[in-house]
Formats: sequence, structure tokens, C-alpha cells
Amino acid sequence: MTAAARALRPGGVWLQLTTAGVEAVPALAELARTYQLVFVDAPVLGTKGPAEKGQLTVLAAGPPQVRDLLAPVLDAVGQRTVWLSDDGASAAATRLKLVCNSWVLTLTQGAAEALAPANGLGVDPRGFLDAIAGGPLDCGYLRLKSAAIPDADYTPSFSVSTAANDARLIVEAGTAAGVRLDVAAAGAERFRRAGEQGHGAEDMAATYLASFD
Repeated sequence: MTAAARALRPGGVWLQLTTAGVEAVPALAELARTYQLVFVDAPVLGTKGPAEKGQLTVLAAGPPQVRDLLAPVLDAVGQRTVWLSDDGASAAATRLKLVCNSWVLTLTQGAAEALAPANGLGVDPRGFLDAIAGGPLDCGYLRLKSAAIPDADYTPSFSVSTAANDARLIVEAGTAAGVRLDVAAAGAERFRRAGEQGHGAEDMAATYLASFD
């Protein structure tokens, strides 16, 4: 954007869809102000499959006057848009995205760490999944990630390297807010280790492999 902004007309809208991190968003908004652009912070929830089907959830923060203009774009990529603030620089959307991703990464690591001792203890993973089926411990995301691990099918929908980056941003945001996130920090280390093992481009379910040397 630093390179492109000079060619954009004043009043143009910069729709920022990445997970940039809490500290980065104000700097992006300041760059937008420098070039008289309207800044909208709009990270998304969802992975490759929902993205391809236009079924993401968009978390957005930006001035009301550009929302109708952006609606066709946001409707094309998402099944719904949740507007959280009139000020993109507030990082309200990014902060909520990190909270949501903290839960997603915790579920992924939990699935991996449930199946890892099953492997080590000689327990059939299907027995674990059958035991919790339909109860309060069961959930769709556990089923989704657990399906990949027994078959070692780590076709990426959300890669280990991306998860490692998001986990780092979550821990940094927590630290800046005075919140200690022990599970997130441990998860970030697992993703880092899985990446070092050569699984960075694979789906984040490959964090399972970080349990083994």
C-alpha cells in the first residue's frame, strides 16, 4: 500500500482484510490518512473452503458512509458482515478476530493433543470420538480436524505457518493488554515446532506431528 497509495485518488476506500495484529492497525490507518484514503479494517473468519464458496464472516470497522459502497464486495466473500465500530483505526475488528482465532487454534491444538496420547497409549482414535459423540465434549471442529490426522491428510485449508503467525499475534496482544495466555503461548510453540519439522505449508492439523520427534 505504501507503493500503491500514491496512485489512488483521495477519498478512495482501503478495505484491509488481513489479520494484521492490534499494533499494526493504527499504523495502517495513519498511512491511509496520509494519502486521504478511507480506512476499513475487515479481517475475516473462515478458511479456504468457506472463502471459495463466499461463506466467510467479515468483522468490520469503518465509517458508515462507505458501507453501502462496500456491500457488494463484502457480500461476495462473506455470508454476513458484522460491523463493530465506525473507526477502522480502533482495531475493534482485528481485536475480535484475534479472540475468535484464539478459540480456533485452541480447538485445533486440543484435537491434536487428544489424538497424540491415543497414539502413544495404543488407543484407537475412533474409540475416543465414539466415547464423546453427541455429548457436551463433542464439536464439529474437533471432528473436522480429527478426520485429517489418522489418514495424514494435511491438505491445507489453514496452514501451520499461518496459524503460527496468528498465535504469535494473539500472545503479543494479550501481553500488551496485561493478560497472560499460557495455552496460546504453548500453542504458538507447537506450531513453530511443527513448522521447523517441515510442516509449515500443511494444514494446521499437522500440529499433531509436533508431539513426536
